[in-house]
Amino acid sequence: MTMFVVMPRETPPNHVIEVHGYALRVIRQARGRAVTDLAAALGVDPSYIRHLENGSKFRVSPEVYAGLLRELQIEDYRALLATAPLRDEVSA
Repeated sequence: MTMFVVMPRETPPNHVIEVHGYALRVIRQARGRAVTDLAAALGVDPSYIRHLENGSKFRVSPEVYAGLLRELQIEDYRALLATAPLRDEVSA
């Protein structure tokens, strides 16, 4: 299965992205991925993933963010953002 991840164009190369740790944990567990497995796939220490999930760290590089989206098979880049844009309200 080929998967394309679309990152926002306004992310500069040296920019950091703030992730929502709880969302990361829930999605990782739903995908059946262990912390150690995900960390190895991203080339980071497992403690880094644990820190992200518990909120003691919340910033990642664009490369790590793209890796999280790829490894967790997330198509919408907003799924892990700490400050995800609100959905437009639909008037009834």
